[in-house]
Amino acid sequence: MEDNSHSRNIPRSPPIYPRAYLRRIKNVKRGVSTRSRIIDALKQKPLTINELAELMEMSPSTIRRHLRNMSREGIVLKFKSEKKRLWKLTGIGQTALEEVIA
Repeated sequence: MEDNSHSRNIPRSPPIYPRAYLRRIKNVKRGVSTRSRIIDALKQKPLTINELAELMEMSPSTIRRHLRNMSREGIVLKFKSEKKRLWKLTGIGQTALEEVIA
């Protein structure tokens, strides 16, 4: 029996995070949903573009575009760890609704 704990996919309909709404671009439903899924994945741990693409079953170029837009608004940060370029949440940006209510 294989251990698939590393290959869990990010749900296609995670909660919509306010941080997924960007000020500098037009926010369409699909883009906000994709960015919410990226936020959901990065809440677990820092990941590379390819790891995110595999988890989300999307192309690396799509993930890269969203991460670049999110980075411009300070929501995510790229950093080097060993020989990898990882992305993580900065904690900056609007707060998720459940964080406000709690």
